[in-house]
Amino acid sequence: MGQKQAGTLDMTEGSPARVLLLFAVPVILSNLFQQLYNLVDSLIVGNYLGPNALAAVGSAGTITAVVIQLASGLSLGASVVISQYFGAGKKEKIRVCMTTICLFSGAAGAIVTLLTQIFAKDILRLVLTPDEVMADSIAYLTVYFWGSVVIFLYNALNAVYIAVGDSRTPLYFLILAFFLNVAGDLFFIVNCSMGVRGGALASTLSQAVCTVLSWLVLERRMRKADMAHAERLFDLTEFWKMMKIALPAALQQSVVSVGNVCVQAATNSFGAVVMAGCTAANKAISLVSLIPINWGSALANYTGQNVGAKKPDRIRAGVRVSVWVTGLLTAFLVLFLELTPEQIIGWFVEEDGGAAVVAVGAEYLRATGPFLIIFAVYMVVKDVFKGTGDMKWYVGMTLSSLGIRVAFTFLFVPILGVPTLWWGVCAGWIISAVPTLLHYTSGKWYDVQESNEQCRRR
Repeated sequence: MGQKQAGTLDMTEGSPARVLLLFAVPVILSNLFQQLYNLVDSLIVGNYLGPNALAAVGSAGTITAVVIQLASGLSLGASVVISQYFGAGKKEKIRVCMTTICLFSGAAGAIVTLLTQIFAKDILRLVLTPDEVMADSIAYLTVYFWGSVVIFLYNALNAVYIAVGDSRTPLYFLILAFFLNVAGDLFFIVNCSMGVRGGALASTLSQAVCTVLSWLVLERRMRKADMAHAERLFDLTEFWKMMKIALPAALQQSVVSVGNVCVQAATNSFGAVVMAGCTAANKAISLVSLIPINWGSALANYTGQNVGAKKPDRIRAGVRVSVWVTGLLTAFLVLFLELTPEQIIGWFVEEDGGAAVVAVGAEYLRATGPFLIIFAVYMVVKDVFKGTGDMKWYVGMTLSSLGIRVAFTFLFVPILGVPTLWWGVCAGWIISAVPTLLHYTSGKWYDVQESNEQCRRR
């Protein structure tokens, strides 16, 4: 297994299982801390401020997810293009891709900040946020989005680290940010009595620290690798190359988040108890699903490097390892969800008055738990398409899962009532997994890369 330079990992050589473990485990741990980062907000808000405040954070959280997914999608193009350059040994291209995506991301973040400050209340009205939680939802949303530039820049910098095989450094930053967020939540919410604004401010400040450290360390490494300067800070050719992948991904992720907002609107229509129960259940499910989601992201970069090195058989070996590892780990965690759903949901609410919230959340966990294993296989295989640049299928399968969920939710609410909210999730996973697996077994996902190479030569 080759090390091309300090802090990077060459995933084109060595045992696929070993390389993926070295790379994927820090990615999973990073996102675990990211989930814990959000989980702590919910735990502290739910226990110190009550179910209505937790419902407000859940309603605002669906809006913040739209922007976070947009930032992640825009940085995806940089991650795929840089990983392919790294695998092909084209070091000179990496610096200009980094500065280009950072400049673009910073500008996008500034626009989002402006828009969210102006239209926060209107957006929350669109998702049918109840009047009793509206004030807290607006407070959380506006303060959180003070840090939009930070969110976009962090995702851009993280894409560079991951593309060159460094999944450990982002982990260290997020561990620090996690503890800063916990301290900030306790200080602003408990000591300063700032309410939900305190939770949002703690998140914003923690993300800012993480972003500054990411930039400083990456700049230092670029200088050591003789990449301190680029011919230009913004390269239009490289920008469009990244955007060919990023724009479909950003659109897809934003549409997914908008779809989640639609589902949140249906959830909101059932009142604060159902909102709080679903928010708590979704937090728990997020912790389980982060394994296949983030292993899949690691596999996408592994795939990108091996596409650059022209090693399709090595990609297939990595997929086999990934399916087994994520499937088994997910099954183990699902067992825990199925055995202790009431206790898990109980972490998010006060003992007094929280029984109804616990009942809703526990039913949600019991229903979706077994289907998370199907979700794990679906996510891992789908991310191979992302690594090769087969965005039509990557985006299409993601949107199909969303479309099925949204359609199921709104069609069956009159028949099933509240359970529609979780059965729609399961239906989306099951139906979308079938064409995803068929496309992978066809091998056409690699033919897309070959076709792109031929077009560039012409």
